[in-house]
Amino acid sequence: MFSIIDRMLIKEVLKTLVVIMSVLLLLILANAMVRLLGQVAAGAISMKVMGVLVALNMIKVSGFILPPAFFFSVLWVLGRMYRDSEIVAFSSAGVGLLRLYRPFLLAALPLALLVGVLVLEAFPKSLAYADVLQSQEKKQFRIGGLKPGAFNEFNRGRFMIYVGREEKSGDTLQDVFVRYVQDGKPGIVVASRARLAHLDEPPGRFLLLEDGRRYEGVPGKTEFSVAGFQRYGIRLPDVVAERVNMSRASLPTSLLLGSDDIKLRAELQERLAAPLSVFALMLLSVPLAKSLPRQGVYARLVMAVVIYAIYMNLIQLGEKWMYNGVTPEWMGVWWVPGTTALLAFLLIRLDAVAYSSLWRRWKGRRL
Repeated sequence: MFSIIDRMLIKEVLKTLVVIMSVLLLLILANAMVRLLGQVAAGAISMKVMGVLVALNMIKVSGFILPPAFFFSVLWVLGRMYRDSEIVAFSSAGVGLLRLYRPFLLAALPLALLVGVLVLEAFPKSLAYADVLQSQEKKQFRIGGLKPGAFNEFNRGRFMIYVGREEKSGDTLQDVFVRYVQDGKPGIVVASRARLAHLDEPPGRFLLLEDGRRYEGVPGKTEFSVAGFQRYGIRLPDVVAERVNMSRASLPTSLLLGSDDIKLRAELQERLAAPLSVFALMLLSVPLAKSLPRQGVYARLVMAVVIYAIYMNLIQLGEKWMYNGVTPEWMGVWWVPGTTALLAFLLIRLDAVAYSSLWRRWKGRRL
């Protein structure tokens, strides 16, 4: 089933694909880590939850970066072979341009199946779980993520805490300033030390402050009070469960299949475009990689990046056109990979015509 040429090309493409996927995932991982570390510093999520969210983010994006990674892999491998005159040796052995599609098609089939599983099943499930996890984290008040030397806001402005410094053990905070709203009354507490504790009597979660002063009420009114204390506790309010608003992207594919909503059907079309993109971009990469011997491949890669950017924008634009009624529903989004495949056929055809005569060759290659 696999010839020597097939095995060689598949091996080279898969090795390049692993390298490109690793680089892209590392870039996405770094971006996600920076964004989530900011939420950890603000106390919105914990370090444990951050690790789960990073893993879910990797699952979400893997299905969408596989098609362009495969596209650039084929382009890079063929471009290098054109530069080193290996394709000339293939041509002398009777291996034409269409014959090169065979190994890439064999590699594209399992990749398209993998992309389909990731985009149609893993992507919505991971996105829904991440939304639920972040919603649960936002309902909890924690001081483990308090940043010394900065104001930390929690519970939609109900609590504002400033921490001067933190002990090495991490259990006690020093030089604490707290602004809170309780029973409709604003209050300010300044304390030397503070810690978070769970009490049985009265039951609840408290911020325990020691050796400080409390200012409660509106300055200038009779209800304003000032008091010193050795130990003072501020009860943290009970969190009311909020409904998690699920986006269209987090809905399961089975729900989209049986829906009559045009927006949900457009979302389904966008997901189905991902595995189709594996084949469409692969078809375009073979004629796009063609170059003269000893000619660099970097110009082709720049062109490929531009083409992929246009391709992805057309996918998103096609989805919006579909549910806004600009294009008929039967067109869906599949016309974008279909047009890309047609472009690949035209490039192959023009290249064949260009070699029919010397004049046409010069004119066709310039085109």
